[in-house]
Amino acid sequence: MSDGRPLVGIDVGSSAVNAVVARVDGDDLVVLGCGQARHDGAKKGIIANLEEVSEAVRIAAEEAEAMAAVPVERAVVGIGGTPILGVPSRASVPVTGRNHTVTAEDQQRALAACAQVKIPADYRVLDIISCGFALDGQPGMDQPLGMPGQRLDASAFVLFTHKTHADTVEQAVNRAAMAVDQLVFEPLAAAEAVLSRDERELGCLLLDVGHGSTEWVLFSEGVVSATGANHVAGRLFTSDLAILLQTTTAAADRVKRQVGAAIDRENIENEAIEVPALGGGGHQVHCARFAAEVLYERARDLLIRVHRALVAERLERVPVAGVVLTGGGARLEGLLELAEEILGHRVRLGVPVGLAGITEPVEGPEWAVACGLVRLQQRHRELTPMMTSQRGSLLGWLRTAFGELFELGGGS
Repeated sequence: MSDGRPLVGIDVGSSAVNAVVARVDGDDLVVLGCGQARHDGAKKGIIANLEEVSEAVRIAAEEAEAMAAVPVERAVVGIGGTPILGVPSRASVPVTGRNHTVTAEDQQRALAACAQVKIPADYRVLDIISCGFALDGQPGMDQPLGMPGQRLDASAFVLFTHKTHADTVEQAVNRAAMAVDQLVFEPLAAAEAVLSRDERELGCLLLDVGHGSTEWVLFSEGVVSATGANHVAGRLFTSDLAILLQTTTAAADRVKRQVGAAIDRENIENEAIEVPALGGGGHQVHCARFAAEVLYERARDLLIRVHRALVAERLERVPVAGVVLTGGGARLEGLLELAEEILGHRVRLGVPVGLAGITEPVEGPEWAVACGLVRLQQRHRELTPMMTSQRGSLLGWLRTAFGELFELGGGS
């Protein structure tokens, strides 16, 4: 059940900030308000102009606040970009409960031990995603609380990021007069909004194609198996066109949306596009197929990079339930079909599901992260008192409970 406070999710993207204010009614996410503000304050998924991004956060939050007629003071915030890395981790702790039964503290100590992974000195742990427990060597236990045993083994996926990257995103939100409850890796948030339980259990790859970077997460047997990020995203699609068509970025972006990457589309050979020449030298005309071929090659580049990353970990066969594309870049015509060809799995567009209230503005794939963030926030509130949003996320609880003993990235 909801505690009455609004749920607020803010997706700090590379070209826009999306904010959603909502409440939960049963299984439905009731959208009370939303806001969006464009900005040009990031490069390659990294904030380059703090003031510009913070102003976009303020505008988007105020729009959502006005529509929802509730104050927006705290938020769960999405973060992406290539500085975010992830590794699987395992750890064991003795069972300390009465009559050797597992306690909540045993579970948290085991997860805290999982966080002691080797990471660069200038990085910090972003999230610890529980992937299940084993008790005295018996695996497959999602919730071993109260079970008898001697040794509790935890499996987790640990995400970490460059300190400056995370600190700058937090500061951009704080300067907009809001507190950050938690930073969440963007494709994990998107998964909350668009994936079914069956897709997670059977194996599913989610690609969040943004403006400055593309991030992905692979699920298998209901838990995170791998994550990744690269810099090939909407910005490069646009810049490729601008360079090869010798036109402005704005014109190239319009062509990208108009033409897409479907090179075999009917009558594309007979279509022409007119764009302004650089330097104010009038207009020029190009064949639409040429523009589509430019976009097609960049799309292949993106998808081949993802496929190679999966092959390197021998995970290319895992997403038997298919591939789901989210983010504004997922709207590129022809991208889904090309993804099926290169990745070898069924591909669909991921849009937020289970919505009620003001649904129309947030139904697109670019809203998946913001909608998923509010679902995650609600889940945190429904956990045990140790894990409620007043104490923060799992990561915040671990910091509070273990203090200096919990040295993030303490491996050497």
